[in-house]
Amino acid sequence: MDSITLYNADAYDKIFDFINNGVKVDHIITDPPYNISKKNNFHTMNKPRYGIDFGLWDNGTFDLFQWIPQYSKILSKNGSMIIFCSYRFISYIVDILEMDGVNMEVKDIIVWQKTNPMPRNINRRYVQDMEFAIWAVKKNAKWVFNKPYGVSYLRSKFETPLVSGKEKLGHPTQKSLNLMKKLISIHTDENQIILDPFMGSGSTGDAALTLNRKFIGIEKDEKYFDIAYNRLINYDIPNILGAYDYDNR
Repeated sequence: MDSITLYNADAYDKIFDFINNGVKVDHIITDPPYNISKKNNFHTMNKPRYGIDFGLWDNGTFDLFQWIPQYSKILSKNGSMIIFCSYRFISYIVDILEMDGVNMEVKDIIVWQKTNPMPRNINRRYVQDMEFAIWAVKKNAKWVFNKPYGVSYLRSKFETPLVSGKEKLGHPTQKSLNLMKKLISIHTDENQIILDPFMGSGSTGDAALTLNRKFIGIEKDEKYFDIAYNRLINYDIPNILGAYDYDNR
């Protein structure tokens, strides 16, 4: 398998191709829609934003859970998942992962603490400066955990700023490249295959390829797929072009 393959497709459909073709991956690291978008005009702010409205893809119609049992079928025997999610749904996703037949075991909840969180009405609410990810491994797996040499122990909290400047590519919930590199360096090994079924702007793929991992990315939205494609094209042009089929979107 070459280093990168991208699909402009629905992850809920693509999984059946993977299963039928015997595809296996080592890790699934993904940031699916959170289903938390809502409109709300913040009149008290100097430059008000209109709620937490990320677009139609996050409007509450996305199935947050049922992709997990299907994608667990293509994980290698020592495989793992890292799934970003809203705090509202942590327990639900944990229940799905540990459901009979899914064959996963939750190891930890990872915290991403933003050093420059989005503003809120600070007189009425706590600043929302954290997001969460669930780390789970296959049952009885010899899972990967690369603790850096010379570090006594690792905390499950990672502090990075929100994406800004040249790194920001137009996706409203784009994850920090620095964050994704830290997670991938700890939870995966070189030359392993990382799959992101909800690729967005390609941060997981960028981090994976930078760290000498192989990457499979799926993104349903054509706009964001194009962003990821243009971001990642220089890593392995022939194989990306092979998967990027304008006639079969």
